[in-house]
Amino acid sequence: MSEELVLNDKKTKNNRKRVEKWLRNNQKYINITAIEKEISAPKGLVQKYIKYNKKINDKWIDPLYSVIKQFTTFTLR
Repeated sequence: MSEELVLNDKKTKNNRKRVEKWLRNNQKYINITAIEKEISAPKGLVQKYIKYNKKINDKWIDPLYSVIKQFTTFTLR
């Protein structure tokens, strides 16, 4: 059980790094409000991170990661 928690924590940290780096690198090209609406996040969550470097709560990292992953893959469905 403890091993699962360690792996889950490590996965969240890796996802956090990926999400934060992607948001910083692509802030010019994305619609922040649309991303927040897609995951039902509070208004200004991503903007506060980008503009004021305010930490994003852990519960929003996985939904952000999945949305970013979804529209950065160029596969035909």
